[in-house]
This record gives sequence, structure tokens and C-alpha cells, in this order.
Amino acid sequence: MFVRFEENPNCGWADDRVFQERSEPRPVRAVLRRRGAGEAWCAVTGLADRGRPVRALARKVEDSGEGACWLVYGGLWGLRLKEPDCAHAWSLADEAHQWGEPFLLLPADGKDIRFA
Repeated sequence: MFVRFEENPNCGWADDRVFQERSEPRPVRAVLRRRGAGEAWCAVTGLADRGRPVRALARKVEDSGEGACWLVYGGLWGLRLKEPDCAHAWSLADEAHQWGEPFLLLPADGKDIRFA
């Protein structure tokens, strides 16, 4: 699987990555992330070009550094995540409650992912 993301205002830099696929893609609605002193379930979406929200997806992959894991990915602008208590629409301007990531590699057990 070839993952590409462009330089953009969501996650800042461009890159291309190749992963060996181990499963079909599954829609994702939230991921467990470290926030402050603990962990929280954060909503996640993919971002296409111009910041248009698209469904975030996950699939099991082999990664040279991590071994088997879940790759969570979005569009050309990566992923956008938001705090659990954020009721605002997806927006690049909401830097207080939302942030961007190019992609996430999460443990193979899937306990850090809430599938749609």
C-alpha cells in the first residue's frame, strides 16, 4: 500500500510511505491518544486536498519499525483529530481543540481504535 500526503496546513509536511497490507480497510471514528496526564478517545477524520473531510480508514499492515500494526490514514492532507469534548465542526482554524497528523501506527490488538 502506498500512502501519500502533500505539504499542507493540517500536518505541515509531505511524504510518501509504503506498507505491506494485511487486511482490508475499515472505517474509523475514534482513536485513543495521550491527552494531558491521561488518555482519551479522540474523534478522527481524514482530510482531502483543500481540507475537505473524508472518512478515516484503518488496515493492518507490516511496518519495518513496528512489525504488525494498524495504520490509520486519511486523505492527501492526513488525519484531523479533536478533543473528546469538542463539539465544533472540523476546522483547521480550531487549533485549541483539534490537531493534524499525517497518519498513525497503532498496536496490532486494535484496542486503540473505535471502528465505525
